[in-house]
Amino acid sequence: MKNIQLNDYSNLELNTIDMKSTLEYFSDVLALPLVSIKWSNHSKAAVRAVMQLNQNAMISFLYTPRTSDVIELGVTHSVNAGDATTAGTLQHNALNVDSVEDLLAMRDRIRSCGVHCIGPMDHGFCQSIYFVGPDQTALEISALTTDDVRQWIEPSAVEAAGVTQEELKRLLDS
Repeated sequence: MKNIQLNDYSNLELNTIDMKSTLEYFSDVLALPLVSIKWSNHSKAAVRAVMQLNQNAMISFLYTPRTSDVIELGVTHSVNAGDATTAGTLQHNALNVDSVEDLLAMRDRIRSCGVHCIGPMDHGFCQSIYFVGPDQTALEISALTTDDVRQWIEPSAVEAAGVTQEELKRLLDS
């Protein structure tokens, strides 16, 4: 298999402590439509809701009575899109729009909802805005500004990650 494709069942799932507020936030701030809300197949005590990102991808939210509301910034959640969290936790969730114009329109929409939003920041290959969503989830929306994805490879970052040139070639050719 060369590429994994997004389809109608692809999604990222985030835990939430307050399903109603989470759904309202993603509907009001990001204009995402609700696709489903139902009991989880894994636990009849858990509620799962799915919202449409685009024709090929969704984002889902899971609430269980056991979901912890303990948030420790810098440990369980990042303070912003560049800060550390505990290994295995979500650092931030990045979504994409089609153009810088769409990015600026989304930034204005987010701000009009009273949500603090920084950016856009120019990363060379894309521009991004950053804000915090429900349950202190760090969020990013970006717009690519180049089709040359090899610009995303910085030799000094490769070295800092401990990846050799041979390993980099293998990873790129996977």
